[in-house]
Amino acid sequence: MALLVLLALMLRASVRAPERLGPVDRLLVRITAPMQSVAVRLLSHVSQSWTHYVSLVGVQRDNERLQAENAQLRMQLLAATQLAGRAERLQKLLDLRSQVLSDTTAAQVIGLEVSRQFRVMRLRLDRGGAEIKPGMPVLSAGGIVGRILRVVGPYSDVQLSTDPRSSVDVLLPRTGSRGVLKGVTNDTNYVSRIEYLVQKDEVQVGDEVVTSGLGGIFPPDMAVGRVVRLRKSAASMYQEVEVAPVVDFGKLREVMIVLSPPPPADPDAGKRPSEALRGIGVVR
Repeated sequence: MALLVLLALMLRASVRAPERLGPVDRLLVRITAPMQSVAVRLLSHVSQSWTHYVSLVGVQRDNERLQAENAQLRMQLLAATQLAGRAERLQKLLDLRSQVLSDTTAAQVIGLEVSRQFRVMRLRLDRGGAEIKPGMPVLSAGGIVGRILRVVGPYSDVQLSTDPRSSVDVLLPRTGSRGVLKGVTNDTNYVSRIEYLVQKDEVQVGDEVVTSGLGGIFPPDMAVGRVVRLRKSAASMYQEVEVAPVVDFGKLREVMIVLSPPPPADPDAGKRPSEALRGIGVVR
């Protein structure tokens, strides 16, 4: 009771004259002020930590959402790029089809047979059946690919033009020289040689090599490759000419199969109408 009376008197005195601090008030201020300062600082740190934590949670959620959107946009861009590339390749095949005066059909590359050095040895196409026959030429937008080697049900295998068993009659447009392109066995790179080029034929490194059209297999003027190496020997009347193909066989996706040989040249082409009709009886 005494303590309660004392506290009541102190409170009454403080209310009557709050600007006056007694000894007890000063003692209380000295004791409680440091405690209040520590408590305020502690609460301030807790408040800031909580605010930062809540903000970081929001930032993390936004970051995860943005990363998901970024990944989705990358996938859409990749799909659009692949679609555009496929459309461009198909357009080139259509342009090539308009140049080939034969029946053709498109096929897609579904398999690659490679060597231990990852050199493509043979292609497999998703086109087979009765209309596809061994020996039919296979073309791409860049040039010749090879010939149909065998047909297995709805699929077919392609023998590349660089295969040692392959031979193509070719022409060098710059000089008009002709020869036979044959593949060379090599597991590391694609090499072919032109045979039956005599020493006097002026061949240079970088010369373009195209199909001659002779033999009725490959259409004429189809790109084959470029000369990469020459070697002449006094012991032979022919020179050795190495050719690198213009087609990257590892990147082929779509090709075109020529179903029928090109039509023979018109013997009356370039003649005047009167000369073309000479010898033909006309009923008057």
